[in-house]
Amino acid sequence: MKKTIANWGNYPVMETEEKTFTFEEQLSDALLHSDGIIARGNGRCYGDASLAKNTISTLKYDKVLSFDTEQGIFECQSGLMLDKILEVIVPKGWFLPVTPGTKFITVGGAIASDVHGKNHHVDGCFSHHVLEMDVVLGSGETVTCSPTSNTELFWATCGGMGLTGIITRAKFDLKKVESSYIKQKQIKAQNLEEVIELFERYKHYTYSVAWIDCLKKGKHFGRSILMLGEHAKLKDLDEEKKKDPLKLPNKKQITFPFTLPSFVLNQLTVKAFNFLFYGKNFKREINNVI
Repeated sequence: MKKTIANWGNYPVMETEEKTFTFEEQLSDALLHSDGIIARGNGRCYGDASLAKNTISTLKYDKVLSFDTEQGIFECQSGLMLDKILEVIVPKGWFLPVTPGTKFITVGGAIASDVHGKNHHVDGCFSHHVLEMDVVLGSGETVTCSPTSNTELFWATCGGMGLTGIITRAKFDLKKVESSYIKQKQIKAQNLEEVIELFERYKHYTYSVAWIDCLKKGKHFGRSILMLGEHAKLKDLDEEKKKDPLKLPNKKQITFPFTLPSFVLNQLTVKAFNFLFYGKNFKREINNVI
């Protein structure tokens, strides 16, 4: 099927001949009868990954295969998205070992891009938690690989951007949690030097990320808000949250119906946004559970 595709940044935009599959036999057949093809997930990467004249979408290959709720081991087809996995595992007291900036990516894409999250300094990349996976080679052959079996294919596929073959199945471990909430600390930094020092001081936190104002000049260049987080334990919750500590947050009902024109993003509007965002934290340090 002919369609127009782009990734998160909407550039470049191109035409592709897209195939889909729901059974692995269909995938093998598509590989054997295509003049060069690459797998494509949900198209949420920042760059130009999986933009080609021939693509095969994994989005219909999205079944949960097994979930060991005692050991925290999850197995699924590669087209399953992280947001759907969270809906299954969080109510059982588990969380993804690594979550990137968006949960709307596929497991296959997470492995192919070897994504990292705000806990990279503690838990590493997604591939560090993959126990085994199936990869369909260009010949149509399916190979099971892991850190201890067919290791060269395994490590070449992790971060291989789909060039070694198409991931069809993955098994990975999860992180045990007591609640679905995050205990968050926000700290304002006056400049880039201070936020770097704060990162070092709080490197023991599992999650850390900073919003940085790169347009501010002078001694306040790089003024920032450092955001730190830990999975909240039961003792961190108020009585209302303790009633259902693994409750999933409500899905957002409001969506932006169109892409803003590029002229809206200019130095003036970005400076105004940065001023308001930095100023919204009236205190130097804010602690809450979200």
